[in-house]
Amino acid sequence: MYRIMKASKHSRRVVRLLPAIAVMAASLFAAACATYPDVDELEQLKRREPAKPFYHELLALQYEQLAVTEADFRGNREAARFYAVKGNKAADGEDVPPESPTDASGQREAHERLITYRDNELDIVAPALLARAQGSYDCWVEESRQGRPELELAPCRDGFELAAASLDRELPPVPLGELSPDYTLFFDAASIKVPDDAAAVLDEIVAAVEAGQIKGLRIVGHSDRVGDGQANLRLSDERARSVVAALETAGVPRQIMRKEAFGETELLVETPDGVPEAKNRRVEIYLDR
Repeated sequence: MYRIMKASKHSRRVVRLLPAIAVMAASLFAAACATYPDVDELEQLKRREPAKPFYHELLALQYEQLAVTEADFRGNREAARFYAVKGNKAADGEDVPPESPTDASGQREAHERLITYRDNELDIVAPALLARAQGSYDCWVEESRQGRPELELAPCRDGFELAAASLDRELPPVPLGELSPDYTLFFDAASIKVPDDAAAVLDEIVAAVEAGQIKGLRIVGHSDRVGDGQANLRLSDERARSVVAALETAGVPRQIMRKEAFGETELLVETPDGVPEAKNRRVEIYLDR
């Protein structure tokens, strides 16, 4: 049965410079010449040098944009000061945690997701996305504290959800040893053809995806110990590819599926080398709900 995944630490160090950076810079440029003598913290933030590490710079830009919006378009000096204080801390390289959630629907879960992203070092892997997610979340919280109606919370909430959807795809997979597959499809010897009796399983998965019940799938191929180890790795990969292709043809978006292959290294039934075993020739499907 599927269990909620808890991501673990990982060592990816790929920084992605996303178009969001250019959008932030452009929106801030319009207010570059404005001054805010009655919001000292915002004046200070606007004069700051780029922060290190890069994530802190992007987070400081997010808070500056929010502060400028409050000062320029709403005349809310206290809210502008709230964001500017957090922006200055980010510019100083300090750890700036997300705000504690209010009772607004969805905020507690959003806060937990942000903590998971931070724990998994997505400030290094996807700094622009994480900065946008935290800035949008803190905006959502602050708007809630001000008692604004649901319609006015939507832009901040939706901004968080949009960034979070991309960040979810950056999380490392949970070790399979900590999970149980939701479905297992068994293959004929040396075959990569999706079993005929898998149709009902595939239809059930497609229906759940279309109903919005599934965020992602892990499709994991395996083989028995008949034949060469490298050949069996390729065979298990082709089996997983076949299932991915069948699901994609049936309407499951390719981008929500993650394909993996283990060859003969993860047996359901331990056998000597060269001994066929039907239960080891399989593809396991794990659902991320």
